[in-house]
Amino acid sequence: MLNVAQWLDVGMSWTVIQPLAEPMEIEDVVELIAGPDYELREAEVEGDDVFVDESGPSIMLLDLEGGFLSPYEPAGLERLSLGARLWNLSWNVNGGSCLVYAADGRVRLTMSELDPREARGPDPHALDHLLRFLPEPFTRLSHASAMALVEMDSGAHLDVEWLDAPQLKVIFNTGG
Repeated sequence: MLNVAQWLDVGMSWTVIQPLAEPMEIEDVVELIAGPDYELREAEVEGDDVFVDESGPSIMLLDLEGGFLSPYEPAGLERLSLGARLWNLSWNVNGGSCLVYAADGRVRLTMSELDPREARGPDPHALDHLLRFLPEPFTRLSHASAMALVEMDSGAHLDVEWLDAPQLKVIFNTGG
């Protein structure tokens, strides 16, 4: 089993969805990404699968391949953020990394290379309330710093204990 540092070096995507008003169920989120023909099955966190869980007041998705929800194709992120706030943190083995923040159906900012100076979108300062807590607020973030910001804002938490335990794996297109 890989540890958290090894996961960060391979490439993945961590998405956190926090409802603005009405609570969301895991099944509601999974249906938005997988359609009505899906299954949830408990499995070890490995492979190139997508896993889902509740975390604090939020629901999180962990995509071990890192390409399922893309900052370059924001429609999926926008759909998941309807009635919610959403953070999507992705990185890959080629060094590319990105943080996307969306709220109520619209991408508010995209922070390429985890660099606050590169934040773009209709509200490029949407996360400034978090960045001010960093020792150097407007320098490129490490993956750990970006994850900490998402955790601080959303209440969601991804740690080695979660990665080491069986989680709910999304099985797409079961034909049911």
